[in-house]
Amino acid sequence: MGGLFSRYHDEASDKDYYACIIQDATACCSQGIEFELPEGYSYPEDFPEEGGEICVVGVFDTYREGEYTYCTLREGRLVEL
Repeated sequence: MGGLFSRYHDEASDKDYYACIIQDATACCSQGIEFELPEGYSYPEDFPEEGGEICVVGVFDTYREGEYTYCTLREGRLVEL
């Protein structure tokens, strides 16, 4: 998937979440899809700047946290544009 890089840090769990923000054809609406990279990636050294263009390849999956189901791209890897 291709889009804009976004990061969210959850203070309560001390966990980072990474997402690719994908805009529709007219750029009026967007959807963020979370992705997970393998061990060895370090933020911010191995990531683009916030809002920078990215392309991520991986396996689409879902997971539950509490009563909510979320989408994620597992086994992700960043690909040069």
